[in-house]
Amino acid sequence: MVNMLDDSPEDLKKQLTKGNITVSVIGLGWMGLPTACLLAEAGAKVIGVDINPSVVERLNQGNSHLDEPGLERLVKRHMRTGKLNATTKIEEACSESDAIIIVVPTLIDQSKRPDYSAVENVCKEIGKGIRKGSLVIFTGTCGPGVTERIASNVLEKHSGLRAGEDFGVGYSPIRAMGGRALIDLESYNRVVAGIDKRSLESTCTIISSITKGELIKVRNIKTAEATKLFETIYRDVNIGLANEFATFCEDSGIDYMEAMAAANSQPYSHLHIPGVGVGGHCLPVYPYMLLEEARSQGVKLRIVKTSRLTNEDMPRHVAGLAANGLRSVGKTLRRAKITVLGISYRPNVKETRYSPSLELISLLKRRGARVTVYDPKFSCEEIGNLGYHAEPTSKKAVEKADCVIVAVAHDEFKRLDARELTALMGRSPVIVDCAHLMDSAQVERSRAVYRGVGRGVWTR
Repeated sequence: MVNMLDDSPEDLKKQLTKGNITVSVIGLGWMGLPTACLLAEAGAKVIGVDINPSVVERLNQGNSHLDEPGLERLVKRHMRTGKLNATTKIEEACSESDAIIIVVPTLIDQSKRPDYSAVENVCKEIGKGIRKGSLVIFTGTCGPGVTERIASNVLEKHSGLRAGEDFGVGYSPIRAMGGRALIDLESYNRVVAGIDKRSLESTCTIISSITKGELIKVRNIKTAEATKLFETIYRDVNIGLANEFATFCEDSGIDYMEAMAAANSQPYSHLHIPGVGVGGHCLPVYPYMLLEEARSQGVKLRIVKTSRLTNEDMPRHVAGLAANGLRSVGKTLRRAKITVLGISYRPNVKETRYSPSLELISLLKRRGARVTVYDPKFSCEEIGNLGYHAEPTSKKAVEKADCVIVAVAHDEFKRLDARELTALMGRSPVIVDCAHLMDSAQVERSRAVYRGVGRGVWTR
């Protein structure tokens, strides 16, 4: 066993490269499994831990359960060489490990309050198995102070050891997106912090083994936690601003996309693209973590809250665009056949977590529409399992539709031709473009009604 606190960073790096350091990665989801594979690539012996037995069984057979570019190849390689293996037993894995990386989700509950129960439960099990000289690295996003206030305390309680004395605690939030996780993890700069100097140095050694980016050391874990929230919420706020501008443009006869491009020619303007809403595990969740910490301190973060509410309202706004378009041709949402193209939370990724398309579909169905769904990333069976009516091709999905809503800018949808699309649709068709893929003039020339998020260019 290697002592992660007493050995020098140089020695730790050599030991890792030689395969003498064992790292447990707790949580083998979208970021955990790529992290585990990259550590194995660097030379470490890796124990992947997940509570889902079917995930563990599949991985031990050399197969990835995630649709992530490049991941299947790494799983097969390192399962075959023995550098990587998977288990459901957290305590046992941690008792054999020099370093432990926690990559489990931090969530919000139905009241939109932070839910750190997954981290707490994992820390209880880690505490039972952790040994002196080990290093625990947290990578999940949380409110400033949570890692030490909750996670470290749980580890101490269940291990009988002292953080910073008997074992190290580090924090390095993951910066990566599904669909390009390996690329991002290897190339992005990483923020790193530790509970003390020894923890910081050891955390830097582990993180530097998987990234070519710069390690940005901050003074404490609380600062690192805030950094992750700030960079994520920055995007949410800017998307909220774009969505607010977009609704103004619709009523003002302005094409937001044209105005945005012109405004962004100024070096200090970085306007974002509006759409059906904001999805994924990060942006719909993390603002509420900061809002909760601010609330507990009596601080009001008005811009953060308003932006989140603006983005959450976009599916309702898009449903309104569809209703408006249908009214213009004498139809209503009730009993209208509406086809939604795209249920992923972002383009070219097979992932629906917090996808605004799902909320849009729910709203349309509640208002009496008959909704058909097509997404090239999902099979009919997979879409059916989500409770939606699906068709195997985009052409089949749009047949006789009163309205087509292009919700996600998948590459396949970029090839949509307005003339071909409207020829397949029903009488007096309506196209609602949330992904900014359709030419409004071409749609209108095809004798269809055009509506688009921020596209105040309607001719009917």
